[in-house]
Amino acid sequence: MIISTTQELRLHIPSNAIDEISSLQGILDNSEKDFLRDKLGNSLYDRLCEFYLTISPEDFYLSVCNGEHTRHPWQQLLLYAQRMVVFDALARFAYQQAISINGVGVNVASSNDYENVSKDLLDKGVQGYKREAMASLNQLLVMLEDWAKDCVKKQDSDVQKTTESVPNTDNSVPKTDESVQKAEVEEITNLWKESTYYYLHHDLLIATCTDLQHYLDIYESREKFIRLLPDLHYIQEEYIADAIGEDTLKHLLTSTDASDELLLRKTRRLMVAYLEERTSVLTIDKTRRQRAHDESISLRASIMRLMEKRKAENAPAANNTPSSTSTNEEQGYQNNQPGSKMFVSPLLY
Repeated sequence: MIISTTQELRLHIPSNAIDEISSLQGILDNSEKDFLRDKLGNSLYDRLCEFYLTISPEDFYLSVCNGEHTRHPWQQLLLYAQRMVVFDALARFAYQQAISINGVGVNVASSNDYENVSKDLLDKGVQGYKREAMASLNQLLVMLEDWAKDCVKKQDSDVQKTTESVPNTDNSVPKTDESVQKAEVEEITNLWKESTYYYLHHDLLIATCTDLQHYLDIYESREKFIRLLPDLHYIQEEYIADAIGEDTLKHLLTSTDASDELLLRKTRRLMVAYLEERTSVLTIDKTRRQRAHDESISLRASIMRLMEKRKAENAPAANNTPSSTSTNEEQGYQNNQPGSKMFVSPLLY
């Protein structure tokens, strides 16, 4: 569990009047297991639970109130994770709390201090909780993605420093708090890599939510991108590999050559056209699906022309390369070679 006090609950739902959080523990636990754990991955989720046991909930509450938590990555992660869990739990909890089960039947719950909520207002409240849960999820994934990118930059910087002579001055040595923060971020990122929600998918031409957002507006929703992964894998393996060939596909997945940018861009657009045509994750009307189908045909033809052009441009260079086999055949046998025990007379005609 990563939330255990009403104070922490009030950080996310200030208007709640719950006296004992124990009445929510079962629903909170379900939300953690169903809604949070797969986003973090088992390893990071378990480590976050371990971290929560080492801190005081009261101190954490004060740390969030005074902004001190922003200096501690684990506390930042805990806050975002709690927010996800709380809103998801309230969306589950609201309808159940509206009724009361007793020994003789089921009744509508009521209180002398509050009026009963109307069904319309209750429905709006539940939908609002669901929206906030999804917004909280996206904020958590964006934060983890930014940390992962920072780790990649740090690794690249460390590699560069090993190839250069950098003086070990006081300015080049990180301060203690800064180094602790970086170590925590690195630990979190390494654990998050085990989750299917890790932002970078090396085996796809459209590897991140940001890549997809360039070609299709999904409101930068990391959750939608993850749900689209099965479609993207199917399209790449069945359509794209067939269109450009397995060898070209493998080359584009690892290429950093500027000459491949045009082909990569067109291939990504083709993937998105196929995606709009077949996916059920996104709401796409019939007219747009038909237009996407037409675009896929046009884009595939354009890619074929581009590949033929590239092939033709590379052909002269290959033809101009001297063949060692033909050269040796034209020269014939060479006398006076080391170890040779015979002499061949040159042809007289």
